[in-house]
Amino acid sequence: MNIKHIFPVLLLSTIISGCSNVSSSNVPDLPISQQTKGAIYIVKHYLPANVKYTEVGKIKANARYGYDSVVTLYPLLAEEARKIGANAIIDLYGGHTVAAFSWGAPYTGGTAIKVDNIEQLKQYDVEVY
Repeated sequence: MNIKHIFPVLLLSTIISGCSNVSSSNVPDLPISQQTKGAIYIVKHYLPANVKYTEVGKIKANARYGYDSVVTLYPLLAEEARKIGANAIIDLYGGHTVAAFSWGAPYTGGTAIKVDNIEQLKQYDVEVY
């Protein structure tokens, strides 16, 4: 195969790999055996003072393309929370920004926490992922 055929293939693979949604946190992923299994509760408003928790880390997710709603990134945000051992997310923020292939790609983030008694959250305005 000559160079004229390799360059288009490399360019296409670079573009395709750059078009995905991404997530990250400010703490390392835990071993799989210590990651959270099951539901992640996203608290949209405030967390009542009677709910006891431990902060695990800051997490974020963003799209590199598209004009979707911030909510479309919540499953990715929840997956990031699982990787670091959290079972809930508070202090949500988000919006739209210019990205590589979009003038208004969504982004979101928040604080990943480990709630002592997850049953307490079920009575509040939360989304479950």
